Amino acid sequence: MHSSILLLSAYCGLSAAAGPHPWMYGVPDYPDLDMNEVMTQADVNDMVAAAEDITTASATAQSTNSTSPSTTAGQEPCAIVSSVIAALPSGARPIVPAELGVRCLQSVPLDTNGNLRLIDDMKLFVKWQSNIAFLKNPPTGYTERPMDIVGELDAMKNQLSSGEFRTEYDFQMKMMDLFNSAYDNHFAWQPDILASAIQFQRPPGSELVSVSTDGVAVPEIYIYRDVIKANNDTSFKPSAVSMIDGLSAKDFLTNASIQGDFHDADTRWNAMFPSQALIASGTTFLGAFRSGMYTGQPNTTMQFVNGSTYSMPNLAVAFGNFTGVDSGRTFFRKFCTGPPPIVQAPAQPATPLDNSASAPPAPSHVGYPKAELINPNLAVGGYYINVQSFQNTMRDFIRKSKADGKTKMIFDLRGNGGGNAILGYDTFKQVYPQAEQEPFGGTRFRANDALNQAGKITQDFLAGKTFAQSNQTAFQEAFGQGTTEDDIFGFTSSFNYQHTLDANNAVFPSWEAMFGPETFNNDTFTPTLRYNYSDGISTTYTGFSVIGFNDNKNETATPQPFKAQDMVMLHDGMCSSTCAIVSELLKNQGAVRTIAIGGRPQPGPMQGVGGTKGAQVFSWDDIQIRMQAVYFLGSPAQRKAWNDTDLGRTAFATQLFTRSAYQGGRIAGGVNLKDNLRQGDASKTPLEFVYEAADCRMFFTAGMVSDVTLVWKGVADRMFLEGGMGKCVEGSTGDGTSVSGGGQFRGGDGKINEQAGLKGNGSAAGDGPSQQFVGGASSVGVKSWGWMAVVAGLVMGMLW
Repeated sequence: MHSSILLLSAYCGLSAAAGPHPWMYGVPDYPDLDMNEVMTQADVNDMVAAAEDITTASATAQSTNSTSPSTTAGQEPCAIVSSVIAALPSGARPIVPAELGVRCLQSVPLDTNGNLRLIDDMKLFVKWQSNIAFLKNPPTGYTERPMDIVGELDAMKNQLSSGEFRTEYDFQMKMMDLFNSAYDNHFAWQPDILASAIQFQRPPGSELVSVSTDGVAVPEIYIYRDVIKANNDTSFKPSAVSMIDGLSAKDFLTNASIQGDFHDADTRWNAMFPSQALIASGTTFLGAFRSGMYTGQPNTTMQFVNGSTYSMPNLAVAFGNFTGVDSGRTFFRKFCTGPPPIVQAPAQPATPLDNSASAPPAPSHVGYPKAELINPNLAVGGYYINVQSFQNTMRDFIRKSKADGKTKMIFDLRGNGGGNAILGYDTFKQVYPQAEQEPFGGTRFRANDALNQAGKITQDFLAGKTFAQSNQTAFQEAFGQGTTEDDIFGFTSSFNYQHTLDANNAVFPSWEAMFGPETFNNDTFTPTLRYNYSDGISTTYTGFSVIGFNDNKNETATPQPFKAQDMVMLHDGMCSSTCAIVSELLKNQGAVRTIAIGGRPQPGPMQGVGGTKGAQVFSWDDIQIRMQAVYFLGSPAQRKAWNDTDLGRTAFATQLFTRSAYQGGRIAGGVNLKDNLRQGDASKTPLEFVYEAADCRMFFTAGMVSDVTLVWKGVADRMFLEGGMGKCVEGSTGDGTSVSGGGQFRGGDGKINEQAGLKGNGSAAGDGPSQQFVGGASSVGVKSWGWMAVVAGLVMGMLW
């Protein structure tokens, strides 16, 4: 007998959840790093001095035991970590040497039986990952190695049973590496040992940046703060980093970047460095070099071209509460037994209204110029070669741009981890408001058994035929007081065939028709699914009207604000989820070109979208809550039968939820629930596996690092001015997968979809069919920047 308390507690948690998933940018979120302090306001020298003071305090604490953290014999490493932290001054950052931190983690005993159950649970949830068949057998053009996720999980079970893992740390590292090897930001797992107590990083001031002399020449590696200093003091001449820990800087960073979870090597390279766009929006992103995994060395040593060297300690930040942790076993009991309780912040006393008080400062992006319009939560704002905007903010900004005579538009999509999918479709409609330009947005589920059972039960629920609906007593016994059928309707909306359209915008007549399945790449999938943009249940955003639909239907009469050749997307590869959705629509249906910035220090093309191109993410608890909802609709006899199926086992899996990290009460792991499919692609290859080069590529210059307007001017020079493509990185133009090469018509099998081209798909209204672009607009006619507007940081709010 399963209690309904699980469902109700999860239900409350879901309704209150907000903020991004902790894995959305490809590296862990480090709670000890404050962007305002570290990146903009704190004096760097004071930060370094504080770290040195902590090291001194640590040594003093250890000397009382006549030992040192690196040479201790006979004393538990975790006990030393605990005593060092306790000895630190009040308010000091709880850091210890990295080698001590990793020795503590390596002392945690292996939980063989628990890990066998963990893998069994994991395999249930992996069945919801939409693309495991394509990961195992990727199509031609996919740049990463194949990965059989289920096969590797089975191999790990065998290794556990045969005693091949020595410690819990070894097991969790292997499991996390497996998830990273899928290179899908949606498919992630943050284990408790590696993300609940200790995380590794280098000290403040160690951030790096890759810059070119002119945006075309192969870049070199510099200390980030040296470049900032040189931009403010022309007498200071920074020296490039030539070697890191005995390897060339390029080789070291290339090797280290493999840990990133982007499916593109150039994107993983960019993720090693601070992100201008993410820092501007207030997200702590110092780059994976600063906040990466432990390298096995106590220090990181850099050599510079001018002959100087710089060595820094590698650090372990102990953000978990180590009070009472005196061994690996007590570490396990404290950090590896489920989520910590959520502590509610105390209510703030009411403050009398003070009319004399000054108004709060207007919101702004850190380090960016003043926005023409900006959303208060910094999710989107608009700039004139000066950034960002959401539905109203973006619409108002576009209208203001046209009123002010702007004729060009840059979508700055750098560092964009995604958000509510419907805002991606709405963004496309903002610049393509015509009725005939309906966003395709084709998706699909992997056709697994639990999904099919959930859909069948939902179909019965819609018909009022479930046992729980037979009388109010049965319903209350199933779900408890306070839960209504409307609540269950909301939980089951993903499986509701009545509010889902097929590829031709027709309603499915039944769940059986919606489920299919179809067979591709030796796996089964639902048919192509589409949103009904006039149906708030379908879009999961009741009360919101996409441009051109419902309350905004009159917008179809609005002239298209910019022609396709007068718009461009700026990418750094770190575009995922909803960002990938809007990028696909702008490219495939709108023929909007892309310029990529950064990437590995070598010539050649670069992809614009290097993050997940999946259409929807579900965390582990998103799946379990829905399985519980349909489970409790059944009769006692039905539930007993379901206990032995994937539906029942998924609804009440426990070990996965015990052994995962949590942030803000939400489990840090999930799957890509739905593939994103290209309109007209007969192969139905998930876009995740389709290589798509940008139309042009440029490198960062030193000035761009601290002045975003120089980035946008670099984009405009190349994409809007006659002959500008000559300033692109060598070998980065004309790729057959780019808009310039007709790539918006190319399917996952490499074939051109001629039908889409004949229909005019991929061209701006009035521009003629099958338009392709080979360079800048031919009639810009001005040399100043007064004709351009920029929209940056689109769809950043994470709602799911």
